[in-house]
Amino acid sequence: MTLSKRQFIGILGLTFSFIQSGCISHSISSKNNTILPSSSEIRLVKTGTKINQFSFQVEFTKDTANQLLKFRNPDLDGWQKLFNVKAEVSDTLGWRTLPPVQGSYRFNENKLLFEPLFPLQYDINYHVTLHALEEEKMTYLGKIKGSQRIKKTFRINKPDTEPSTIVRHVYPSANSLPENLLKFYVHFSAPMSQGNIYKHIHLYDSDDKRIELPFLELGEELWNPSETRITILFDPGRIKKGLSPRESEGPVLIQGESYKLIIKSDWLDASGTPLKESFTKTFSVTAPDNQIPSTNHWKVITPKAETKDPLILDFSESLDHALISRLIWIEGTLKEFIGGTINTKDFEKRWIFVPEDHWTADDYKIVIETKIEDLAGNTMIRPFEIDRLEDPKEKSNEEFIRINFTVK
Repeated sequence: MTLSKRQFIGILGLTFSFIQSGCISHSISSKNNTILPSSSEIRLVKTGTKINQFSFQVEFTKDTANQLLKFRNPDLDGWQKLFNVKAEVSDTLGWRTLPPVQGSYRFNENKLLFEPLFPLQYDINYHVTLHALEEEKMTYLGKIKGSQRIKKTFRINKPDTEPSTIVRHVYPSANSLPENLLKFYVHFSAPMSQGNIYKHIHLYDSDDKRIELPFLELGEELWNPSETRITILFDPGRIKKGLSPRESEGPVLIQGESYKLIIKSDWLDASGTPLKESFTKTFSVTAPDNQIPSTNHWKVITPKAETKDPLILDFSESLDHALISRLIWIEGTLKEFIGGTINTKDFEKRWIFVPEDHWTADDYKIVIETKIEDLAGNTMIRPFEIDRLEDPKEKSNEEFIRINFTVK
C-alpha cells in the first residue's frame, strides 16, 4: 500500500498507550490442556487505507494455532469469548459492561486477526482481552478460565495536522435550480468521516433564516466507495404534490426565492481533521420541472476520423451529474465498448467523451440508460410526479436508448 505524504505524517503522529495486566500462563498444561501459550502477544496492525484503520492481532505458537484450526467455522460468539475488543466510549457505563466491538475474525498462518467493522476512533481506549480456554470445550470455543488471560489497552491519539481537505464541487453546479430539485452531490478533496453529517450541512433562505429539516436524513448515508462524495436528498415528501409533508409544511424551495447551501468547516475528514474552510453555494429557484428528458432535444457534435477530438452530446438542459458520468457510453459497430474519458461542462448540459485511441471512420452508437435523471428526478421514461402523469403514452419499460452517429 502506498501512503501519501499526508497519511505518512499522520501515521507517524499516532501514539499508542499500552497497558498490560492480568496473569499469563507459562505453557500448555498437560493436566488441563489450557490453550494460552506464554508466547501469545496482542498487537495493533495497520490495515486498510484510512489513517485510523487498524486491526487487532494475536500470534500463537504453531501447535496452538493448529489446535484452534481443528475446530472449523466457530460462530462469532465463540471467537469473541476467545479474543475480544471493548471500546471505552461511555462516560456513564463501565467499558466492561458494554458489548464487544463489531467486526470479523480470520486466521493468517498462526495469527488470529480481528478487523473492526469501522475505523478506530481517536482518543478512545480499546481494551483487548485474550482468554485461556480448555481443550475439552473447544468445539464451541466455550468455557473461559478467567484467571488466565492477557489484557492490553490501545489508544490512537488524533494526529496534529493542518486542515487541508476542502469541498471541491457541489452538483448541480448551476446557480438557477428548479423548485422540485431532488438532490445535491457534495465532492471532497479527501475521504471524510461518516455519521451525523446533517449537523454540518444547512440550508438558509434569503433572510439568512435556517430552514428546518429540508433534507431526507437517512441512517445509512449515501457515500461513494472512496468516501469523497456524499449524496444529499431533499425530502421527497415535500416535493411530491398531494403528500402530507408538503401539504402541512410546504415545499422546501419556493420559485422566485434565493437560498444558500452552507457546509460547515467543523466537519471532520477521515483523519479527524476539520475542513480547511466552510463552503457556500448560493442559488435562485426557478419553476418546477415536470417534463422527462427527451433525446429529441439533444444534439450530437461528431469528431473527425484519425483524431482524438471529443464527441459532444448537448442535452439542452442540466442533467444529474453522477448518472450521466456512468450511464452513457460508446459502442462500435460490433457492440464493442469504446474506451475513453468522460467530462461534463456548461452546468452538466454537455457530456464530453475523449477516446483512448484515434477515431476511425465508421458508424458508432451512443448508449444511454433510461435511468438517467434531470435535476428534478425525472427519468428518460418516467416523470418524478408519476401519479399525476397526464399522458400515459409516455410510460415505457425501455432500458436503453441508442443514438447513431458516423465519424468521417
